[in-house]
Amino acid sequence: MAKITISNADLIWAFTEKLKSFRDVAPAISIAIVPNKGGWTAIASRKDHNTHPRCAKRIEEVQRELREIYDLAKD
Repeated sequence: MAKITISNADLIWAFTEKLKSFRDVAPAISIAIVPNKGGWTAIASRKDHNTHPRCAKRIEEVQRELREIYDLAKD
């Protein structure tokens, strides 16, 4: 199945909406989408990562799920 090409801003929105469905994720966590050779990677700030360690596990989970669906559009 072909992946959907999506902008960075829209991917961040989709990622944030997906994270909201988990009770153990802080509501104000900030996510950045960074392009890489394999497509893209989602990262949280070091402060968020250290303050909310359970969020890192959820970010990895959502990242795996969304990588199967979305390709990051080239700017």
